[in-house]
Amino acid sequence: MDGFVFVTAEYNHSIPASLKNALDLAKEPWNNKAAGIVSYGSVGGARAAEHLRGILGELQIADVRTHVALSLFTDFEDGKIFKPQALHLKNLNGMLDQLLLWSHALKTTR
Repeated sequence: MDGFVFVTAEYNHSIPASLKNALDLAKEPWNNKAAGIVSYGSVGGARAAEHLRGILGELQIADVRTHVALSLFTDFEDGKIFKPQALHLKNLNGMLDQLLLWSHALKTTR
């Protein structure tokens, strides 16, 4: 794969340990690839997304600027049923467009 979309919950102001462990175990195969981020939590998982960006940088993964931040309060009904607000569609499409461009560009470096 040339690019990835990471979907992460916010857990203790960061990413879940299982995601960190999965990223650390692969190391080199991640190098010079691109990534988009979809996060969710009480504040859209913003802190998890920012923490994930630093980790991705260390693994030589270029994350794209636009990301989708889903709120547990407005994008999930009763905390169980996923019902994203329409405004996320623009961010999702923008993120995917950027991800395709970066994935294609970084492919030439491998």
